[in-house]
Amino acid sequence: MISKIFLGSFSFRNGYFIASIIGLTLYLVLAVYVCSLWPKTSDQASYFLAGLDVLHGNWRLHDWVLTPPDFWTSDIPLSALLSGLWHLLGRPAGSPFLLMVQPAILWVGVVASAFSVVFLRLRGIEERLGAATLLLPVLAFPLMRSPMAYFITLSAIHMGALIYGLWALHWADRFLSSGFYRSLAAFAVLLCLGVIGDPLLAVTGAGAIIAYAFLAQDFALRQRGLLVLASLAATVLAKAILHINAVTGGFATEPLETRFAPWEQLGSNFGTSVRSILLLYGAEPFGQAVASTIPECLRLFLVALALTAAFKIARSGWQSRGQIAAFPMMLLLSAALNFVALALSNRIALDGSPIAVARYLFPLWIDLACLTALVWPKKGVAVSLAAMILVVTLITDYRNLPAHSTGLLSSDDNQLLSRLERNLPPDGVGSWWSSGNLEVASLGKMHIYPGMKQGDGTVAPFVHIRKKMDWHSFDGKAFFVLIPHPEETFGEAEALRTFGTPAKRLTEGRYTIFLYPADHLPVRAS
Repeated sequence: MISKIFLGSFSFRNGYFIASIIGLTLYLVLAVYVCSLWPKTSDQASYFLAGLDVLHGNWRLHDWVLTPPDFWTSDIPLSALLSGLWHLLGRPAGSPFLLMVQPAILWVGVVASAFSVVFLRLRGIEERLGAATLLLPVLAFPLMRSPMAYFITLSAIHMGALIYGLWALHWADRFLSSGFYRSLAAFAVLLCLGVIGDPLLAVTGAGAIIAYAFLAQDFALRQRGLLVLASLAATVLAKAILHINAVTGGFATEPLETRFAPWEQLGSNFGTSVRSILLLYGAEPFGQAVASTIPECLRLFLVALALTAAFKIARSGWQSRGQIAAFPMMLLLSAALNFVALALSNRIALDGSPIAVARYLFPLWIDLACLTALVWPKKGVAVSLAAMILVVTLITDYRNLPAHSTGLLSSDDNQLLSRLERNLPPDGVGSWWSSGNLEVASLGKMHIYPGMKQGDGTVAPFVHIRKKMDWHSFDGKAFFVLIPHPEETFGEAEALRTFGTPAKRLTEGRYTIFLYPADHLPVRAS
């Protein structure tokens, strides 16, 4: 009898594991396909080039200048790993195809992490099916015609921080419930790695844990103190590692301006932050015809479910005072800190567009999605509503997805690259918006450095997610300058003032190409 029960349990676990692997594999294939349907950005291409440099041994990225979310512990090592595996398979290590695989892997990692941390806290098939139904339309199958859905097809967009953040909260909860030091160590390591790659996690991860430790009076003071100490130590260690790496020859990061928003902008910031939440959920129908926004209007119910779940957790926490459910309250605090930090900061004024701003609320999006799945898995109305929205979303996505892959380059840029590879030297200067993509698409045959117009009318190297350089690196080399029309980061006048008169002037599609010989002595400014 016991053996039958054991075998049945073993068989169920095996079946569950196999089904999960098959499901994740199929979802990954779908994610790669979807990621291939949207163009890639220069930021993504440049971080991919950084990953290639890591693969070639420059793991500290000497001479590189990265953004404050440096992605050194997420996107960059993933690029290096994928490139190395691709090379072992006999393919080019710098294949543009990997720019479609990488964001797909990260997004599948986010979705799998959300399902895992939720399922680990639910019992029974019914609860887990309900939670899955609530998670699917929010995370796994977003409304792809929403402007924000494009961001999940990219890398270097905070996805690594979401994975580190969710699992850091998970292990913090495990430490409080078990008291095991290995759980505390896992939490500290994950938080440290996450903060190294993305300073946003210092707020949504460390901040949430510290806030919870002060609120949760039912846990022993020693446990809460250790959790606060581990949070502070992990954050300080992350900052120390970045500083030591920079001062000893590793990559530098651009300065991060962190200020409070002016008082008179707080109302506008609050409105923009609320709109950003609607954008994240694909629930922003405003300014569009009513008849064409049925999916967006329905998805407003997903926002309502999330907010009511957050309210329920907050109310139960207030009523029980010292006895606050750990993981849901951590998620709520993380989401609240994320919202408040954005609404009070100057990031909204600096970035301008709500679409650009919304990506800073990715942690809130994931936190609320998990919170909804934990609060309403047995609520029939909520689950049925989510199932209906999932069906409508899938139908809408099927009808609106682009028919063909965009590839890394547009048709015009593909034609330009063919000419560059055939007739021009391998070194050149281009605009920020195209240089990285052209370099990756050439499989490293071309080296195109981005330039930026300066106040004095010259072009200087745009050292942004790139290695430091100046124009003297072209001494003794033939090189070219690409000038797109309409003008992007510099124009013909700035190129002529910086590099002088070219030996040849060519035209290819929307580009003017200046060609300079190896013995050219430009009037350059760098």
